[in-house]
Amino acid sequence: MYNEKILSLEEVWKESGGEISSKTFQEFVRMGKRIEKAERRRRSGWIISSVLTIVASVAAVILVGISLARRHYVQTPLYATRSMTVMNGEISSITLPDGTTVRLNGGSTLLYPESFSGDKRIVFLSGEGNFSVARDPEHPFIVKTAYMDIRALGTTFCVHSYANEPTVRTTLKEGKVQVDIPSAENPSYILEPDTQLVFSPEHSSVKTTKVDAARVLSWESGVLSFSDATFPEVAGALERRFNVSISYNSVNMHNNALNVRFLPDETLEDALDILKMLIPGSSYRINGNRVCYQF
Repeated sequence: MYNEKILSLEEVWKESGGEISSKTFQEFVRMGKRIEKAERRRRSGWIISSVLTIVASVAAVILVGISLARRHYVQTPLYATRSMTVMNGEISSITLPDGTTVRLNGGSTLLYPESFSGDKRIVFLSGEGNFSVARDPEHPFIVKTAYMDIRALGTTFCVHSYANEPTVRTTLKEGKVQVDIPSAENPSYILEPDTQLVFSPEHSSVKTTKVDAARVLSWESGVLSFSDATFPEVAGALERRFNVSISYNSVNMHNNALNVRFLPDETLEDALDILKMLIPGSSYRINGNRVCYQF
């Protein structure tokens, strides 16, 4: 069933002649909106096959890829591209054709070519991934997201770019990366190790801070670590870790600056109890795979 869905996406692309056009882009926009609507119904209790979630993630990252490709390229054949999607509650690894290793967090999709060609190694990411890039100075490695491009030669870094979150983040552990943000006032940034760049598309604002990159990247070993994080950021990570839906009053929850660390063996209830201690007057209720969090 999953392969059939991917093939259907490829057929849409092939019918367009393998060339990006406004018609192709509009079709993917409409498809993405239909899938997103169905996913919202699923979160409300409708029974929809889990494959729909996979297709939604794949469609989302393909849509991002097409949008970016319209900006940078004339042609991008989909049928020469592979994809990997990781469901909520899971973490998975992949080795790319050039030897680069990627660790993908739950709710993430990576698009990559069957083989790298040309003068650049380009992949598309929707979600969160830790990249250990195979060194090849002659062929820069570029991770494209909806709002920024991260260019590396040989390095280890993390990209956090979920479609439903208000910020996009890049954290550098080793080496050096260049982050290009076309919509920002300063469109290009060079990061040194243990530096994190946070971009807010809504405000077109960029912030760089010194961090412990090893701690930021520790989610791949099951540790969730947050520094001055908002409740929506923490809730999103818990949703992906435990494959649940967390509802809350978004107006009240954006004003928190949470510093918290969840260990691999802690349950959902453990994590929510810790948050309840950190946010005085808050409470939660669990009903199946749905959590209602309130002040």
